[in-house]
Amino acid sequence: MTREWMITSYQNHICSCIYEDSKLMELEILNDIQKSSDEHERNFHSNNTEPAPDKQYGSVTLGNIYVGRVQNVVKNLNAAFIEIQNGVPCYYSLDDNTPVYLNPKNTDRIVIGDEVLVQVSKEALKQKAPVVSSTLSLTGTYVVVETGKHTVGISKRLSKDENLISLKQIIQKELPEGYSVILRTNAGGADPDTVLSEYHALLSKLQDIIDTAKYKKVFSCLYQEAGDLKRILQNIQNPDLIKITTDLPEIYDELTLLLKDSIPESDPAILKLYKQELQPLYAVYKLDRDYKEAVEKKVWLRSGAYLVIEQTEAMVVIDVNTGKAVNKKAKEEHFLKVNMEAMTEIVRQLRLRNLSGIIMIDFIDMEEASSRASLIEHIKAEIKKDRIPTNYIEMTKLNLVELTRKKVQRSLMEQLKKEK
Repeated sequence: MTREWMITSYQNHICSCIYEDSKLMELEILNDIQKSSDEHERNFHSNNTEPAPDKQYGSVTLGNIYVGRVQNVVKNLNAAFIEIQNGVPCYYSLDDNTPVYLNPKNTDRIVIGDEVLVQVSKEALKQKAPVVSSTLSLTGTYVVVETGKHTVGISKRLSKDENLISLKQIIQKELPEGYSVILRTNAGGADPDTVLSEYHALLSKLQDIIDTAKYKKVFSCLYQEAGDLKRILQNIQNPDLIKITTDLPEIYDELTLLLKDSIPESDPAILKLYKQELQPLYAVYKLDRDYKEAVEKKVWLRSGAYLVIEQTEAMVVIDVNTGKAVNKKAKEEHFLKVNMEAMTEIVRQLRLRNLSGIIMIDFIDMEEASSRASLIEHIKAEIKKDRIPTNYIEMTKLNLVELTRKKVQRSLMEQLKKEK
């Protein structure tokens, strides 16, 4: 597989596009085009880690670490609401967290006014507040270091070769109590010394955040998550990445520094500043066509069948229809083939639209148990290709399949609404 990353402006947005084998797989709206130059300039030259004093949920960045203050405790939910900025309360589950108090306490019971160390674990969704957690984590290109269980894990997408097992053993021996590490997919094939260097740097940074938190004022931002470009680069950086292209000079300048300083072993030659010749960059990559498809409900398949994708408040519902794909002679075999084609495209659409939560898929009815078993096997194989954790739950007798996909960021439609 080859992977390309293209960043351009389209429809008054900065669009980040990830292509795998020349097919668009992920589309993210980074910023409003009219604001981008000024904001990139400020971010590029500023060392200030304090967030802007914006009290809207949109200003709350996933991964930021704050000194928060308990605004309210809701006993019937066994939860608290913790302000991380003045007037910006976040949901905090008492079932899932052990508070890290920063103020003197005579009891472990959380009360209004307590100061706690928290990290934003989920962005705001529609009218729901952001979610914060007492489990703190820092993500690098190769490893994730977090507080909690004393374990070292390896990404499920990696084969457990000797180098990774050796790395795991080295980290396990020196890992302090109260911390855990995950070796990311990018660690596969990477230089062990580079991986260990990043691990030590992230561990030291996380320990420093925790040690200095008690001296900070309420609403202090102790750690600000990497900008969009660095975050995306960390997620896709691997030997499959063959080209990064942009026609935006400010984006090009920032990526040049990221490739040089943040990820030294990267080849800067993969980065190209596109200068318009016969057609704009979005037209070269046919982004206009893919963008239109990504926001429409109906998606056509090569066979003539089509998907209908509905994003509701409670779940995502996907209907598979035969459309023009008709074969009266071998219906069962034909329906299985269409369902498999549909599942491959469904995984792409989940990534492209960044859909998450409960996902219900209404496949074309098949009568034979062997056909359903083959489809289930295909479903499990396809969802493994998604870097976002996606789980197969079950298939009912009516061929309704339930999946769950972890919520990491807003869906594409929510990103577009936010920009308006």
